[in-house]
Amino acid sequence: MPFSTVTVKENKQESQLQVQRMAIFNQCKIIEAVNDQDQTYYLFFHKDQYLNYASAKKLTKRSYVNKAFQKGIVFTPPHPLIDFVLSSQPQFSKRSFNGLFKKLQKYYSLQETALIATYFESFINKEKLSNFIETLFYKERRDGKLLSCYRILYILKDFSPHHRLADAFSGDLDFNRYDERYKNNDETILSSDPIYMEKKLYSSKHHDQSFQKLSNMYDKQGRINDLLAISIQQAVHTQDPKDYAVLHTLIDSRFEDLDRLHLLEDLYKRGLSIETLQQDLLHAYIENEKFKDILKLIHQSGLTLTPHQSGQLVKMVKGNEDAAEELTPEELQMLLGHLLESGDPEAAEILTRAISSLLDEHEISYIKKWGEPLKHYPKAEPIIKKVDLMNELIEDPNQQLKLGELYHEFRQPEKAIECMSFDMELREEDHRPVQWLAKLYHEVGMKEEHHAYKQLYIDMVKRQA
Repeated sequence: MPFSTVTVKENKQESQLQVQRMAIFNQCKIIEAVNDQDQTYYLFFHKDQYLNYASAKKLTKRSYVNKAFQKGIVFTPPHPLIDFVLSSQPQFSKRSFNGLFKKLQKYYSLQETALIATYFESFINKEKLSNFIETLFYKERRDGKLLSCYRILYILKDFSPHHRLADAFSGDLDFNRYDERYKNNDETILSSDPIYMEKKLYSSKHHDQSFQKLSNMYDKQGRINDLLAISIQQAVHTQDPKDYAVLHTLIDSRFEDLDRLHLLEDLYKRGLSIETLQQDLLHAYIENEKFKDILKLIHQSGLTLTPHQSGQLVKMVKGNEDAAEELTPEELQMLLGHLLESGDPEAAEILTRAISSLLDEHEISYIKKWGEPLKHYPKAEPIIKKVDLMNELIEDPNQQLKLGELYHEFRQPEKAIECMSFDMELREEDHRPVQWLAKLYHEVGMKEEHHAYKQLYIDMVKRQA
């Protein structure tokens, strides 16, 4: 089930938040959500592991959160990747940052712990975070782990370029040697530093070689959702059917029908415009009986339904009595074109229902114009001609009885009552509009009026006998 809300807990107080979006940026995932007072919260995950949540009134432009939403891959609900992250636990508890950072050191390397600390610069004083990373550096230095020290220093320099530690070790011979090895892309040293490699590959992931290396890295680490995210972005970027085919295989291997549909919709909304996606999305809409979305897609993309697909669409609509009310006039027109083209025996009845629905909100002149493209279908022609006739009669005071009869035919009893009332006043001795009013008031459930006009009709007939 798609997650549109998330439960957070601080001490013993639970709150329901509305999910707004999620950013995937390198190893980090951030979910933005709001409470019913429009206060914004951010839930942080490292890879797919929950870390902590925090609220912020305002973020700095250079904050990690802003960077993640600007440079990362952003998803909005409903989306299976958001669902996967939020389904990891029923609620997300607030943790003290001191407790979190102590716990991180038990489960992650100190280099990875330093990286995770940088996520929270909008919620913890930057100097305090820098000093924490410095303690990790000196802890590794005391243990003689110089390469790890160098890597932690690299994270610190990226996070806080003017920190005193950067200056203190700028001339260190060991670190200078590591600098050279990194600059020369020493495979031995790079292969043991996935954090550095991911950052480097992620920044250039639209280049084919970088994308392939990053994909392989995510695959080996079992980070299928991250692989899916970059594959979505890559397919949209290249508009290449081959990239989409690889992505589609990944989607099919991991997701069921409705999740697969949401992923295809996401790709379409992101601007992937290749025909294979449009056909796959059309098929998914048909499988899930989303007839309104089918029509919208056909209208936007210009796709043509096969006879079998038209038959499936017709079956869907006939099974939904409220179809006409749910569609825009343009979608209705398109749907009726498919129904009439297919020769469906109930097409004329559905057209009549559609016109009835349109009469609730539109003038007859609008419906006349709306029906013009359907007039060439034999089953539609006599119905559209009635609309044309109504358009002629509406300004003729001597033809209100006929107009009322046509309104009744299109299931508009209130409008028919107006016409018959006008005609009755115009032709006081004519019992026909009175007979109609008795019938119409009965149909709309107005018993007193029905009985009054029924008696009036009987009296008029007796007088004329």
